[in-house]
This record gives sequence, C-alpha cells and structure tokens, in this order.
Amino acid sequence: MVRTILNFIKVEHTAFSLPLLFTGAWYGAGCQIPDGNIMTLIIIAAVGARIFGMAFNRIFDRHLDAINPRTAGRELPSGRMTLGQALAVAMGGMAVYLAACVMLGGWCLVLAPVPLVALLSYSLLKRFTWLCHLGIGFSLAQAPIGAYIAVSNSLNLSAEILIFSLFVFSWLTGADVIYALLDIDSDRRNRVFSLPARLGASRAQQVAAGFHMAALILLALLLYLGGAKTLAWSGFGLTVIFFGLMYLPQIPVPIRFFPIATLAGVFGALAPLLA
Repeated sequence: MVRTILNFIKVEHTAFSLPLLFTGAWYGAGCQIPDGNIMTLIIIAAVGARIFGMAFNRIFDRHLDAINPRTAGRELPSGRMTLGQALAVAMGGMAVYLAACVMLGGWCLVLAPVPLVALLSYSLLKRFTWLCHLGIGFSLAQAPIGAYIAVSNSLNLSAEILIFSLFVFSWLTGADVIYALLDIDSDRRNRVFSLPARLGASRAQQVAAGFHMAALILLALLLYLGGAKTLAWSGFGLTVIFFGLMYLPQIPVPIRFFPIATLAGVFGALAPLLA
C-alpha cells in the first residue's frame, strides 16, 4: 500500500520543486542562506501542498483516466486504490501543509488557503479551456514567492523574486504543453481541452517554445540584474541545453517531460544562486 501511495502522488517529482523553494528563500533572506528551521518548514509545507494537489488531480481525473489507454492503469481507475483512500491521502497532505503554515506563522498562515485553491482549480481547467496549461504554471510559480514570504515575513516582493516566479511560470507552462502531446488522440476523442488537441503537435510545440523563450529571457535578465559572473552564466548555458533537448523529436515525450524538463527548471533555479 505504501508503494501504491508513493506512486499515486509521484513522490519522486517532488524533488524538482526544492531548488525553486531554496532560490525563493534565498532572495527572501537578502541573497543569503536562509535559516535552516524555516527552510525545513518551507519544504514540509511544499511537500504537503504537492500531495494535496496531486491527489485531487488524480481524483478529479479518475473517469478521464479510465478511458485513456495511457492512464487506465493508474491507481484509481485500475482499482488498486479506492476513492476513500485517495481522499485520505489528499487530506493528509493538506494537514501537513497547514501544520507547517501554522508553525511558520505570519503571512504564511494568513495566505495559506491561496495555494490550495490554485491547486484545486488547475485540474478542472482542462474541462473548460485550451489555456489549462497556464494553471499548473501559476500554481508552481507561487512556490518561490511563498518561500520568499516565509523567510522575509513581508509582502514587499522584490523585483528579483517576481522575475524568478515568472520564469517558473513560463518554464512549467511550456513543459505542460509538451506533456499534453502524449494525449492528443484521447483528448480529442473525449473532448478534453489542451493546446495539442486544439492546435496539433507542431503548432502546440511552437507555443511551448514561446513560453520557454520567455523563460530564458527572464532568467538572463535575472542574472544580469544580479551581476552574474562566469559560473552563473555557465549554469544558464546548461539551462539552455536542457530547454533545447525538450524539442528533439528523437527523444520520447515522457523523457522530454521528466527528467529533461525537470532538469531545465532545476538548473534555471540554481543559476541565480551562483551569481
């Protein structure tokens, strides 16, 4: 059962958000290493929120997953997990997240419902709009801002954290468009909204490339404002390489999304720390 739950929440994907959190916290601490206790609570909150969001994504999509050959083997449609168990996992994630927010206190506690609403909402967008991919980008873009607020206990956001969060938004939105290439036929057949289903694979990838070009421009601006030296620009170069790998047709789409898109975001998040 433990293995089933870990696979249900895709626990291995949680790792890619950690550099985003640390970079946000680093900016919140005035470009210094943040307090270890606060950083630990930030990570706990992020893990809880991700469990909550991922579980409800699977719950909301269970009927769609059952009629999609690629996803029919997932825990809920295959019967390896009951709806009650899935809800328990989701509520457990929310409890962990809220407990961490209580311990962080301040603005983290006041604003605690905001990420939960975003995480609940993005899974439903594919039923209404082709722009559903922006929902997951917006959800993750809140992570570095949340870490910044947790460390600084202030809503006075710096230009750097806003630019970095826009980088996160653009990176993940584009990556989600690429991920949706896997389900073009199923989405069209079942009237699920996505850019690949609407535009086709080629034009959808052009849209994703536009988001990723914006992400790289934002990252370059961030490094420039931070007076980046050679090491940081080397990190930027690695980021560019992984962004480019996402568009090689020889690489299967699942690998282009994970781990390649993940590594693009990780290197992008680490580059400002090297400035």
